[in-house]
Amino acid sequence: MTAISRIALVIVLLGGTPLAALAASPADELVAEGRRAIDAGRFDDALAVLERAVAADASDPAALAWLGSAQVRKAGTASLMDRAGWVRKGFNTLDEAVERFPKAFVVYLVRGITATNVPDFFRKGEVAVQDLRAVLDMRDRDPATVPDAAMPVVYLSLGRAYKKAGKTAEARAVWERGRRAHPGAPETPAIDAELRRL
Repeated sequence: MTAISRIALVIVLLGGTPLAALAASPADELVAEGRRAIDAGRFDDALAVLERAVAADASDPAALAWLGSAQVRKAGTASLMDRAGWVRKGFNTLDEAVERFPKAFVVYLVRGITATNVPDFFRKGEVAVQDLRAVLDMRDRDPATVPDAAMPVVYLSLGRAYKKAGKTAEARAVWERGRRAHPGAPETPAIDAELRRL
């Protein structure tokens, strides 16, 4: 199971809310199924399932965020003429998720990781840094708002976003913080590898 898959499971289970406020969403299983389809590279299946998840529970931030991510990922398999349209559509969905659910860490996490992974010419680097910083800030203000299991991938991705932006000192600082905070996390070897490449 990849780091994103593990964190997706946490996100689906928590829906961006503190544990005390947790109530199962009708979309939870659909979001999990959509994430499995994304991980398998079956983007059309993922889109269909995640659209059903949004329809099943329009108040589920994870469903909308992962739908946007799947739309962006669809660009990689679309025709050359359609790729930019899929990226634009996906980020419009991700932007809507952030606008509708500004207190849910999952929307910032998913948009931030997605923004980190698109080519530079889409100019999403600053969005990636801002979103992943927002997750860190939410965690620093109130640890109950972001599950501990989400943090290693936040540190790894934020460091990569800083590196892409040419901010190597910031990348080093966030990776070192992540390594200290979560020395046994599956993401730690990737953080170590990134630090060696700086």
